[in-house]
Amino acid sequence: MTYPRTDSKYITSDMEGSTKELITGLCAALPFMQGVKLQADLARICDNSKVTDHHAILPTAEFVKTGFSSLAESEKKLMTLVCAKLLCAVAAPYEYEAVTAVFTCGGYTFTAKGRTTLCEGWREIERLSRAASGEQDEDAEPEAVLPPLAEGQTFDNPAAEISERYTQPPKAFTEDTLLSAMESAGKEDTPEDAERKGLGTTATRAGIIEKLISAGFAERKGKKLIPTKDGYNLAAILPEVLTSPQLTAEWETRLTGIAKGSDSPDDFMRSIEEMTAGLIKTYSAISEDKAKLFTPQREAIGTCPRCGAAVYEGKKNYYCSDRACSFVMWKNDLSFSSAKKTFTKAIAAALLKDGKVKIQGYVLHQNRKDL
Repeated sequence: MTYPRTDSKYITSDMEGSTKELITGLCAALPFMQGVKLQADLARICDNSKVTDHHAILPTAEFVKTGFSSLAESEKKLMTLVCAKLLCAVAAPYEYEAVTAVFTCGGYTFTAKGRTTLCEGWREIERLSRAASGEQDEDAEPEAVLPPLAEGQTFDNPAAEISERYTQPPKAFTEDTLLSAMESAGKEDTPEDAERKGLGTTATRAGIIEKLISAGFAERKGKKLIPTKDGYNLAAILPEVLTSPQLTAEWETRLTGIAKGSDSPDDFMRSIEEMTAGLIKTYSAISEDKAKLFTPQREAIGTCPRCGAAVYEGKKNYYCSDRACSFVMWKNDLSFSSAKKTFTKAIAAALLKDGKVKIQGYVLHQNRKDL
């Protein structure tokens, strides 16, 4: 394939002829395109003004010659995706007829919606390419088709039933949907001629996600990306100016102005310095309540016999969580060390629960045995 570190979705006009030949070759070479009639409309992907350093990712003529024979399984899936995206981009639009029917019954209004596909267009290629890669479209919804209806039509004694349903929460991000959201973040506030839009770049967005995962702020659960407790807490304590894409949009606007000569790079850097100094001054420390958000989860081993508060394990002791209480049991207690026994958490828990514990082979320093 061509240079992959690009976010352009277009080719230049001088590439139209070679790209048309490439598409013809792909239609003949790709197994999932057999029997598909494609009338490529290259005008939709040709735009010189939207190509900067590199054009959109394309399969090469070399791939048309060699095909998938020398590729590993993961590479085959990647090339199938690249080829399918190109073919979808030049395929016919997906056309459908949407119907909304409004009914009245007993003084109440009911609505039914249906959709009938008129021309599958690019969706046919996407469906076939997914099947070729062994993937299922988890977001695909069955098409709801309404029967023929006429305005003013009546229904005698219609069957009715009451069912209880719950609203569904928004779906969690997958890597694909999060990358797409990062690409469009702050888009409405960013000038059209800005060199870069969204959070990060095509080359860095995946790395940003991986960094969040490795730092423990997010985790993968199947295809979903789920924020961890630390992720929620981090978002809760960060200043809004740092969590809003508005800041990125403002910086891109300034950078565009610098490129056009209408803004000063020195002024831009000075504003960043002032903002940084202001953030450090305002948020030099977080409140005690917010600091507690990052306190490691501790498991209480028992209840303090003096005050009833929880008892936790420390590095050298087992201590009462109430600072006003002085109750503590030291791990290096002489009665255990001299008996050559380790004062474990299980022993401490048993002592707190029952006030006594039976230890097999407990040897006292007077060379007596307590069984």
